[in-house]
Amino acid sequence: MSWTRKLVPSYFSGAVLAAIGFIVGSQYVWRVIGGANWDFNDPGLIGNFLEQGFLAGFVLMTFGWLIGIGAFKYPLSWMLGLKDPDHNEELRLAGKGDGIIRYFRFTTDHKVVGIQYLVVTMIMLAFGGLGAMLIRTELMFPGAWAFPKETYNTIVTMHGMLMILTVISFFVGPFGNFVIPIMIGARDMAFPRLNALSIAFLIIAMAVYAFIPFMGIGDPITTGAGVQTGWTVYGTLADQTGIGVDALAMAVILAGISSQMGAVNLITTVIAMRAPGMSYTRMPMTVWGSIGASILAALGTASLTVDLVMIISDRVFRTSFFFAATAGDYAGSGYVGGGSAWLTQNLFWFFGHPEVYLLVLPAFGFVMDMASVFSRKPLFGYKTAILGLMGVVVLSFLVWMHHEFVSGFLPELRGFYMASTELISVPTGLIFLVLLGTMWRGRIWMTVTMGFVFAFTWSFLIGGITGIYLSDVPADVQLHGGMFVTAHFHYTIVGGALMGFLGAVYYWFPKMTGRMMDEKIGWISFWGIQIGFNGTFLAMFYVGLQGMPRRVADYSPLFAGGNLVASISAFVLGASVILYFYNVIYSWKAGPIAEANPWGAKTLEWTTPTPVPLENFGEIPVVTSGPYNYAEPATPSGVPARGVEAGPAIG
Repeated sequence: MSWTRKLVPSYFSGAVLAAIGFIVGSQYVWRVIGGANWDFNDPGLIGNFLEQGFLAGFVLMTFGWLIGIGAFKYPLSWMLGLKDPDHNEELRLAGKGDGIIRYFRFTTDHKVVGIQYLVVTMIMLAFGGLGAMLIRTELMFPGAWAFPKETYNTIVTMHGMLMILTVISFFVGPFGNFVIPIMIGARDMAFPRLNALSIAFLIIAMAVYAFIPFMGIGDPITTGAGVQTGWTVYGTLADQTGIGVDALAMAVILAGISSQMGAVNLITTVIAMRAPGMSYTRMPMTVWGSIGASILAALGTASLTVDLVMIISDRVFRTSFFFAATAGDYAGSGYVGGGSAWLTQNLFWFFGHPEVYLLVLPAFGFVMDMASVFSRKPLFGYKTAILGLMGVVVLSFLVWMHHEFVSGFLPELRGFYMASTELISVPTGLIFLVLLGTMWRGRIWMTVTMGFVFAFTWSFLIGGITGIYLSDVPADVQLHGGMFVTAHFHYTIVGGALMGFLGAVYYWFPKMTGRMMDEKIGWISFWGIQIGFNGTFLAMFYVGLQGMPRRVADYSPLFAGGNLVASISAFVLGASVILYFYNVIYSWKAGPIAEANPWGAKTLEWTTPTPVPLENFGEIPVVTSGPYNYAEPATPSGVPARGVEAGPAIG
């Protein structure tokens, strides 16, 4: 195959057409429709069409990217009634024989998509973590000494939203794509092209996101570069901040489309493509947790998308969903809109609180499966665990308004939302009982993965208990705007979701890469992460209880001691995560060759060879029992796990 054939179509040709699309779209609006000169200080550009040009550029940038990677080829062929691709063409689209270049193309092999997601989400995590280090640099001492306040606000906003998008993509991306189809005995995802399209949307979303800090620099009319709303991007603030909010809104909409595609695909795959005998009561907890998260992503993300579309409409098309007395980003114009702040709060938090459980539910599934493997015990209370996971899914849609206790919105409903928020601790508690029961008196194999299982347990427990305080109206009114809330949130997301993700990477790394991660480096990074994380956010609990507000660049010297401890601990955390990344990169290249089943696990993905064949199984397995039969010794490498038999090929 020639290099031209390898690079066209590919992500490289997609990047070229994306750049051309942005230039054509933005310049057409600015120069042709707006009639502006090439001077960016021209009022004809800034006063009328600056944001419209950027929006057109982002839209054509997205279309250029999708055209360049070849995403439109098969839909157009179907619409035009052309010949359907044959088996050989399907194998080519799956990347057969393409070597490493298949990781840079629109590829339908779910395992390649899983690796693409793993790399992209770890890059996102790195940049989100860099934002956290910049925040803690500013807050290390009082006085707003490191950055201008506007820059600090942009860093806070970008860090918060990027980390949310990263953690959403952690699970449905790398593991939902690579692991779950094999875990249920399928050859691929239900919609392979939709699968490839989901990672393509995430990549272009992050390209648009990168525009945020550079938009509006030197603009004398708008409110400056970046976006200064905080990660909630409330419409009333978004209508008044810098034009970077246009890039943020567009990027998050694209990332939301990506997550919804992945969610629908995963749900369909699990419903329709399970191996014979793989009943719902034989599915591993990883599958159940990912199904729960996918339901939340498919239903909840739409609310945030509507909110962001309204924000873009207010700013670019001069609607009045949210702003009351200003025309978008042009203060003092005299335009009276009459928008509603409560509308944006409800739209955001109807997504925002189910999203918390969207992030954590897959981690619940991971840690229960990993605890069973490394305790060498069957899962304690399998059906109880399912009840807990699905209970969280249902109740998560009934708690969002506790974020509005201090807003004045419908105070007569405070009692209901306080009760429903506290009630969600019941199914969460069931999951904790299952986890603790699984580890109790087990034959603990203390790997780095098991270390992260323990870390998840104590971290999320702290996050859950402190969340009960915040569900209580009188306590929430006192704590709502303070650093106590920041600490609570990070104990659930970083302490819960991120610890689960880091443990899952270590656990499935041998199957995904064919290599083992370095154990010594793994333990050093693990303890550095634990010391740094707990030092950072326990100190935040302390200053929060003292009364320090969140989302501020400057603070009273009263809070200096706690913030110094938090910042130093954050740098330890950041250095330890860098060491973890180094372990991933080093081990991927030079780690020990992995056996097919190095952990002696019983789920189906460990019965396949390493590396996993293109179609996963030579013959579709027939499942005869559940995945937690650990009463017997660990399965030797290459021998099918108990409860799995080879059967005739299906489909």
